[in-house]
Amino acid sequence: MDASQAGEGERRGGSRHSMIETIRKWFIATSPSTLTSAFSSVTLGAVLSFYLFGKINIPFYALTAMGIMMAQAGVNLIHDYSEFKTGLDIAHISQGLPHRIHPIINLGLKPASVKRNGYLLLIAAGSIGIYLAVETTWIILLIAIMGFLFGVLYSEGLRLHYKGAGEAVALISMGPLVTLGSFMVQTDSFNWAPVLVGLVNGLFTLIILLGSGAIEIEASKRFGKKTVALMLGLRRTGYLAVAAVAFIYVIIAISVYLGFLPYLSLASLLVLPFSAKLAIPLVKGGSQGDWRELKTLWAGPFSHRMLILIIIVASIIIARLVP
Repeated sequence: MDASQAGEGERRGGSRHSMIETIRKWFIATSPSTLTSAFSSVTLGAVLSFYLFGKINIPFYALTAMGIMMAQAGVNLIHDYSEFKTGLDIAHISQGLPHRIHPIINLGLKPASVKRNGYLLLIAAGSIGIYLAVETTWIILLIAIMGFLFGVLYSEGLRLHYKGAGEAVALISMGPLVTLGSFMVQTDSFNWAPVLVGLVNGLFTLIILLGSGAIEIEASKRFGKKTVALMLGLRRTGYLAVAAVAFIYVIIAISVYLGFLPYLSLASLLVLPFSAKLAIPLVKGGSQGDWRELKTLWAGPFSHRMLILIIIVASIIIARLVP
């Protein structure tokens, strides 16, 4: 091998490494850990179809999960772009406060590219939604449009998360709306079961946002971002978080009573006291400087939600397959 061939090989190797690094950066930029919210809601809708009607279309489930996770990834990118442009994330991160890896600040991605790719992901997710609507029911398209509007207007246009409505929008979008859509992909029909059970995932999303709002409360004051934590104060935000956990208890119990979930799903209630404990720093009136304690309310519900999802899915499989 002569010197020119060796140089060409090095250039190719460097190019491959650069491509892999770029892919890795964009994957991290989408905040993969947050995509468990979309996955949980889609899975709940599909398993409810299996429990109530004994039917589940695995390819449609996979497509729905892919579409919803792509949509949430797109919303994440658009949100990070918006918070970067306002300067809020810069101020928040500069204080050394916890934040998921920021695509612009931490990864060095170009702001215009972050915004553009966010919308491209939403368009790709919309294409999947159109296909599923054609194959199942047109209502899926309506749900997809509602989800698109909620996702975009959360950060841009109306900027709902700056007007005190962000937590409510996220609760509805990542809870009942997605769960109902996933259920209707499987059954072609409306049912109240995914609306009620979907609130479980929606409330976990609310709890996570309450924790996030508590951590960034000082930055929110400076930049005019009206969050629930800012409006209520830390202590009352903690009470709201505990109430949200208690309401999850109630929803699961009512769902079992109505026959939407099997009795074995009540085992998931064993997890919820630990979720309530996450709000203790807020209930004690902890200050924003105690962010290490406040972080538990922001990060903890991710694992709790997945554990409850696993218990519910397992209980449904057992109830359907075991005589």
